[in-house]
Amino acid sequence: MGYGYSGHNTANVPCLESFEAAVQKFKSTTPIRGKQANGTVPLGARKKHNMASIAMPDEDTVQLIYYNKPLVVWKSDNTFEVFSPHYHSPFVVGNIQNYVPRSVGFHWDRGRMCLIVKEQKFLLPQDKSFKFRSTPHSVELLDVPMEYAIRKKRGMEKKYLKDCEPFLEWMELVQSIDNTPKDPIDEMDAAMDALYKELGLMSIKGFETWTNNIDNLNVPNRWQISRNRDHLPHGGQGQWRGSKYGFHTKGCELLMDWVTGPLSENWVTAYYVLMRQQGERGYKNTNGVREWSVWLDRKSATEYLKQIILHLHFDECFVKEPLGAGEIPTKQNSEYIHVFTELL
Repeated sequence: MGYGYSGHNTANVPCLESFEAAVQKFKSTTPIRGKQANGTVPLGARKKHNMASIAMPDEDTVQLIYYNKPLVVWKSDNTFEVFSPHYHSPFVVGNIQNYVPRSVGFHWDRGRMCLIVKEQKFLLPQDKSFKFRSTPHSVELLDVPMEYAIRKKRGMEKKYLKDCEPFLEWMELVQSIDNTPKDPIDEMDAAMDALYKELGLMSIKGFETWTNNIDNLNVPNRWQISRNRDHLPHGGQGQWRGSKYGFHTKGCELLMDWVTGPLSENWVTAYYVLMRQQGERGYKNTNGVREWSVWLDRKSATEYLKQIILHLHFDECFVKEPLGAGEIPTKQNSEYIHVFTELL
């Protein structure tokens, strides 16, 4: 104990040090009655069974579950696997600390979930897990991961930006002809619908209908799916904390195909996708009338396309330098490998 954020163990989860202890906890705990609980066995406080529960899918496996997702899975050979929790925040750290043996801990480091093993830190993103072997005297981490610092190669993106020049010149020409400030919400929505359709996703209205369906209120990651759709294919300065949500790789590839292809309706669609994600919002005066508008200049559009290029051509534009065991990298350039896939 004592790792990371010193928050509360809200569900009063006990610390289980072995497979046998986990089995004993499961078999000695009375399940929650009622249709909604569906026989859930609480891991800690009974009234917090939605947060912390325990299950045995078979005689050789015990799952310690945090908000409907196995966080720690014990096996009968006294190995266990630690997964990343559904939600990442400094407050989560205190709530999940007792899910692991005392020689292991969770830690919050500059907005990232980490695992601490024998004073060494390891990043624990959503797509990673760690396997351990437990003995009466110690806990051993199996397959110690290697972390890397990410260094950018100077100017490698420029050759790809050259392919975008015809589109950017066309964009400036269009803006010079129609330079009246306006809020092109209908055009931006139509462009996003075209993007959704090409990617096999619901339209804006279709997703609104799905969201308002009471049967979907308890769908896991419902809020995250909505945020991901808003930031497709990548959140820029037009979205609050846009870059935080990462990249949708197939969406980025589609947008670049439109931008670098020949002049067509795809350029119009791409223009309004860029405007939605990267456009600046505010009030502008036109003939003495102050109106809300969205605008996108060439510099800003180029910067957004540069971000897309750095993601799609990561291996060519960056070099990964190995770090020592238990040494975690800074966040520099890590945003270019952050992807999201949960969409409807």
